[in-house]
This record gives sequence, structure tokens and C-alpha cells, in this order.
Amino acid sequence: MRLPRHRSRLWSAAIAAAVVVTGTAAVTAAYAATGCRVTYSVASQWNTGFTANVAITNLGDPVDSWTLAWSYANGQQVTQAWNATVSQSGGQVTARNASYNGSIATGATTSFGFNGAWNGSNTAPTSFALNGTTCTGSPTNPTTAPPVTTAPPTTAPPTTAPPTSPPGDPTWGTGLPPASAPKSRAYELIATANEKGYLPRAGECSVEIHARYWTWGPDGKVYPTWHPTRDPSGCYFGHEHGDDPRTSDLYSTAGWPAFGYTSEVMLDTMPDHSHRHEDHVGHKVLVVNNSNVIEGDNGTSFFPPQGTVIAVCDVLLKFHQGTHSPDAFTNNVHELLLNQRCVGSNGGPVTEARYNAMIPLGRPGGFSPSECPGFGRPFISVAPAVPADSPSDTRSLGRLIAETSCVQAIREGRTHYDPLYPNPVPFTVSDMDDFWFSDVQVSGPGLSFHLAPLFYVVNPSRYYDPARPNNMGRIVDLCYTDLAGGDYCDEARRVTQQTGQQVAWDDPRSPFKGTLREFRPGAFMVRNTGPSTVYTDVYGRSASTSPFPGSIQQYFTGNQSSDMYVRGSIKDYAATGVHAPN
Repeated sequence: MRLPRHRSRLWSAAIAAAVVVTGTAAVTAAYAATGCRVTYSVASQWNTGFTANVAITNLGDPVDSWTLAWSYANGQQVTQAWNATVSQSGGQVTARNASYNGSIATGATTSFGFNGAWNGSNTAPTSFALNGTTCTGSPTNPTTAPPVTTAPPTTAPPTTAPPTSPPGDPTWGTGLPPASAPKSRAYELIATANEKGYLPRAGECSVEIHARYWTWGPDGKVYPTWHPTRDPSGCYFGHEHGDDPRTSDLYSTAGWPAFGYTSEVMLDTMPDHSHRHEDHVGHKVLVVNNSNVIEGDNGTSFFPPQGTVIAVCDVLLKFHQGTHSPDAFTNNVHELLLNQRCVGSNGGPVTEARYNAMIPLGRPGGFSPSECPGFGRPFISVAPAVPADSPSDTRSLGRLIAETSCVQAIREGRTHYDPLYPNPVPFTVSDMDDFWFSDVQVSGPGLSFHLAPLFYVVNPSRYYDPARPNNMGRIVDLCYTDLAGGDYCDEARRVTQQTGQQVAWDDPRSPFKGTLREFRPGAFMVRNTGPSTVYTDVYGRSASTSPFPGSIQQYFTGNQSSDMYVRGSIKDYAATGVHAPN
């Protein structure tokens, strides 16, 4: 079979290009002052893809909603957007505000971002139109409010959030939970300096500041949740959790993800040998709004195929994927908190799943080699898994992790086929990545749910080496050997040339820190002729319409005839202060 491959090596942050376009845009009232400034910046660019950020500054009277239009001259295609709904016809692109950022006051700025595809040239657009009128450089009927100049965003993706936290979390990021509130095990791990929870370095945010980012779980306990890489006080946390959930169109329903909820259910209802506790920094959030599902797409192509749009999906998920520790060498169950809603085209049916579970990814106790030295190699048994009774996933490829046979393949100069290049290319240290596959099925009276996701990390910090302590080698250390390094090693070596010191695995300047990730919900199907609310155990088994000890409430609606393939996104979440472990 041909595997889904997104070879997305960043060229360099230094190549980010910015184009600032200024001008005037009309609104319907003839007497209204109008004007805008648009900053278009390419935050990252790789072989045939790029990430762009767009900032709109309103220089005229306030607007209640906005539509921004531009055109591409070189055939670029927008593939996925956040903080706006983006559509495209040929070279013409239209971005419309999300539900929470339509109002732009005089002098204020709002931002959105997107991923795109390019081939041959990626020339920035030269003209923008706001609400139907081309910008020309200065306001008409100007008010006394001065224009505001905003620098291009320096990190991707931008996070423009709704103005308030959801009910029940009034102190998110600003205060600790009530002293009398029941605390989850996951929260207790971050409430004190703990390597499996939060262990700040000198100069990073304190444990107390980190503990302010909490939410209520479905069981009424306090859980850690998403936080930015930098607290408003100015300190950094040293790790990231992916996308801001508030940017999701599903946030009003889903709210803050409760990191570690399924582990807590295990703790409360299962014997000790069945417990699973995951480190805090591995919890990663993905937000995708308005993702087009193309008829016939099965995920095997680099970009979605051309074809009929059969549905549009919103995704808000949290998945635990640590790529800095030896945990995944043996442990195949990881927490997934999934919220996904798909609406069929032309008023078609709505399919929705809200599913929380420990999902298995391949077999416990070991893993299979990653793309280097080649997919399909024999399973590597390592040690007993935790929990000892972890279920096995035999339908998917499971966890594919870089190991020492890749080092040997690089040393021998072996080549491999990459769908982005016409000829075979040599393996390098920068090919030591993680592919994690799963195949989730939930069955019950009148219910059939299927999800086959892919979680891909391009720049993990560790690889499997049984000759080293904990079976773990650090990929950045290989950059200082005789091996062909590739782009990431080039970055590390440049730092060494400037400082005279080898880059450590947990140095923020190391490019190997698990930040460049692709999450795909993948194959998705819901057929449910019974109640929308069902209950399962922590592994999605024993579906019932009634709760039972150790059960988790799930939600499924829809009546699909077959799987649809839902694309996610690939983003680099690297930001100032972020370093492994992450």
C-alpha cells in the first residue's frame, strides 16, 4: 500500500517573507470612514507547502463583519485555515470572519492564518479588498482615530480567541481552583514540581502560575488544560500544547479539554495494573475548521485530490503523543479526546462524534521501524507495556518509530522514494520521524463508529537505541557524527558554529523538539439508529445506552453509508522558549 506522506521540512525561519499592502475599503454607508491595512506574511515554507498569516488593521469606522479577498498569480491553493472561513475558486481567494472575530474597532487588528500548496513560485498577493472595495492606501472620510501599524506575526499559527472563558472556568489562567475542589491525578502532578507533570527551569513560569490553567472535567474534578507558551506576566512554560481550543468552531460545545480524564477513570475504577498516567507535556490540541472532504479521497495523496466536496468538517481533538521519552517504545495506549462535526454538502446530513478514550496504536510492548530504513519491517519487542492489560490494535500500522537500523541506513548512503521528488533521495538524520496510526471501532445496538487517524511528528527528540540507558538515543547528537544530517542538523550545526558548543537535546535551539506535527482524523464514519448518548469503558468497548461503573459518556449522531476521509493539518508549533521535553 502507499502510505500517506507529508514530507514537510522547513527550509528555515529566515526565509519567511512579508508583504504589507495598505489601502481603503468601502462599506455600505456612504458617510462611513473606511480604510484598512493588510499584512500578509509567509511564516514557514517547505517543498510544496507553506503557512501564511494575515493581519487586518481597520483604519476606518468600526465594522461588524468582514470579507477579505485577494488573488494568487502562481496557482497557489489554500488547503486549511484557522480563525477564518476561506474559500477559493481558481486564483481568487475569499476569507470571511469567524463567529468571534467579525467586529473590528477603529484602529484594531484581527488575524487569521492558513496552510497552502504551491508549485514553482510562491509570490505573495499584491492587492487585497476588504468588504468588496480594493484598498488604496488611506482612509476616506477619515475619523480622528489614528491608524495602527501592526508587525507581522512571528509565530504560527496565530490565536485570536473569543473574549470570555466558558462558564465554570472564570479563573482560567488567572487563579487557582477552589481549595476544596476535588483534584484529578493529572492536576496533582502539575500542582507540585514534578518531572511527569511540570518541572520548570530557572527563569521559566513558576509551578503556581502553570497551575492556574485548569478546567472542570466531566466528573466534576479539576484537570490541567491547554495554555499558551507564554503567560501574560511574560514568563515562558518551555513546552506547548498545540492549537488554542477557543479558536475552534466546536469550542462552545466542547469547552476546554480535560487533560488526563480517561486516566482518572482508570484510577477510580480499575486495579493498579490497569492504570496509565501520561506526562503533561505530551498533550497536544488540534483545531481544524471548515475542512473540505473530497469525494474519493482516501488519504494517499500529498494534497487532497481534485473533486466534489461532499462534506465540510470541524475538528477539535486532544491527543497524547510524547516524542521525547521512551514511553512509546512499549506503551501503545494514548488518550484521545475527539470532537468532530461534519455537515454534508447542499444541506446534507450532519454527522457528529464526541469521543473520549484511551486508543490503542498497534501492539503493546514494542513498535515497528519508521520510514527510515523502510516501512513494513518486523515488529521490535522491547518490554512489558503499562498497563499490562493494554488492548492491541492489529488493523493499523501502529507506532512507527526511528531506531538504530535507520542510523545504519544513513551511514551506508541508502536511498528511498519520496513522493515529492522524482528520483530516490538519500536518508538523513532529518528523516528520523514518528508515524502513529490507529484504527478505532465502537459497536453497539444500532451503533457503528469508525475512526482511523494518523499522528505524525517530523522532529522528535529521541530514537530507539537498545545500547543506551532507557533504550533511548538523542537525535540531535547524531548531527555531530559522520552521518548525513539534512536540514535540521544544518540548523543545529549553525548554532554550534556561532557558540562553539554542541546543542543539547533539551536546548531551545535544537530543532528536534516535537513541534512539527501532522494530525489527520482520517477515515471517519458514524451510523447510529439508537440514542445519541452511549457509554463505553475507557477503551471504547462494551457500548451501552446506560452508564456503568468505569464508563465514559460518548455522543454519536449520523447515518453515513461509508467512511469519509477527513484531512487535518500540518503545523510547526515552535515558539520562543519551547524545548524538549515537549
